[in-house]
Amino acid sequence: MENAILVKSIFLFVSLWGFTVMFLWFRPRLEIFWKAVATAIFIFYVWFFREEIVRGYGAFYSAWFDVTAYFFKELLALVFVNLFLFWPLALIIIFYKAHDIGAEKLLKFMCILTVLLWIIFIFYVYFSRGIDSFLFDKLKNMVPGAK
Repeated sequence: MENAILVKSIFLFVSLWGFTVMFLWFRPRLEIFWKAVATAIFIFYVWFFREEIVRGYGAFYSAWFDVTAYFFKELLALVFVNLFLFWPLALIIIFYKAHDIGAEKLLKFMCILTVLLWIIFIFYVYFSRGIDSFLFDKLKNMVPGAK
């Protein structure tokens, strides 16, 4: 589990998930049963990954800037890799969607998202040393309170 992509920023992913679960409870017209199930799933994940979350909290507490930068890098990588899952799901939704304009908008969104992610990916592959130097050295020095 040490080499998994989420380990460096699991604390921020779980924090974001917890924040959105809290919003779920304020959403009207959803059955309380499903709200409770979603909350139970979140609690299970917190319990299951508690050691990684505690380590992530310690890392965030000691070097919040680095953890936040890794979070955004990992989030981008996860979206890029999960296009293998998103594309087939989107195409199935587009095929069965009753509204033609909604299907076309989803197709346009997926095409633009994929092209944008490929541009970012190619740009990062060729300039990764400079981007990492900017993120973890220069930008870190410009942000007050970053260690």
